[in-house]
Amino acid sequence: MGNWSIAVAVQSLSARLNNERLVQPILDRLLVAHEAWLRGKPGGRRLILKGIEASRLDFHDRDLTDAEFVGGSFVESDFSRTKLVRASFYGADVRRAIFVDADCTRADFRAATLCGADMEGANLFKADLRDGVMIVAGKDGELDYSSTARSNTNAEGASFVGANMSESKLGRAAGHKTDLTNCNLTNASLVGADLTGADLAGAVFKGTDLSDCNLSNCVLAGATFAEAKLMRTILDGADLAAASFEGAFQENVKFANAKYPVDPARVGFDPTAAVVQHALWVDSQGREGAQLFLEGYDLAHAEFGGCNLSAAKFVRCTFTRADFSGADLTFATLQGCLMKSANFANAKMRGATLMKANLMGADLRGVDLSPVPLDPKSPRPFWAARLTDVQATGANFTGAKLVAANLRRACLRGVDFTDADMRHANIQRADLAGAKFDGAKR
Repeated sequence: MGNWSIAVAVQSLSARLNNERLVQPILDRLLVAHEAWLRGKPGGRRLILKGIEASRLDFHDRDLTDAEFVGGSFVESDFSRTKLVRASFYGADVRRAIFVDADCTRADFRAATLCGADMEGANLFKADLRDGVMIVAGKDGELDYSSTARSNTNAEGASFVGANMSESKLGRAAGHKTDLTNCNLTNASLVGADLTGADLAGAVFKGTDLSDCNLSNCVLAGATFAEAKLMRTILDGADLAAASFEGAFQENVKFANAKYPVDPARVGFDPTAAVVQHALWVDSQGREGAQLFLEGYDLAHAEFGGCNLSAAKFVRCTFTRADFSGADLTFATLQGCLMKSANFANAKMRGATLMKANLMGADLRGVDLSPVPLDPKSPRPFWAARLTDVQATGANFTGAKLVAANLRRACLRGVDFTDADMRHANIQRADLAGAKFDGAKR
């Protein structure tokens, strides 16, 4: 078998367990023993749950480094915030299991069933999610090497929102409707993966190998593919608006029926004239002019500094290195837009909507993203800025007003929040690795 990993079938251990299902009190003792083993204490014992039925149990907030879950059933079990470094889930059934914020560095998920699993915010650095080989035990409990079968890792419907999957190996693991929003896939291998219809908004594919990968009908708003390898990659029907392929290596890529960003010059669109008409629409309260509403336009390097864009709507537009400094974007919508390295310094963005936008490296110094007061008698007394699922790695929010802003699940790695006002801001499940908060109000 070489160095193939072996996942023993559940039935091979059933006789030894007398068909009993693992229960929480016994599991708790095993978890304590494993942590004692990690510390080298007497009575410690490594956690090995090969082929065990352990569904709907609680493993959260434990240190389970080097534990084995090979071939077991852990359906809907809770592994949130658990340290699972080098843990093996080879051939395990972890459908709908919870791995939120878990540390799965170098974990082995080959041949595992991850359908519907919640990996939101998990660290899967160098994790292995490729297909594997299963060896079934015979009736006598011994391994039958003549009965091998290729088993596919299945992550269909799983959520990897904001997960760190850099240098991981996915192979064909990621399935249809897998949610990879804001996922960091730097230098990962997705060779042959079928991501048809997956949500890849804001995902980082820097240096990722996407050879023979199927990205048909994918949502790519805000995704970046710098230095990615796209050989024989299928992008049929994919929405390429607001996706950045700058620096990507492409060979024999299929783009049939792909949706490309709109070139303003080709359709006779004049951004300057449109801004003038929009300002007139705002000043006249809609009686004159026309509201600016663009979807899928490429407006990279556009100059909007100081413009009145209040209540303007931009969906999946490209504003790479665009200038919005000092602009009025109150109640504006910039949903799913690609705004890498854009300048929003001192812009008014109260109540703005930037869900799933890409603000990597953007200048947001002094930006006002505070809430707009509404009728105190209404169910909603104020309208807060919405930045949920924003990809803002390396952005500068120095001195920004983010009072009550919704930054849930945002990727804020390395963001500078020096002197920012973040009181009552929602940063639940946000990735704040390396962020600076010197002088910030929280």
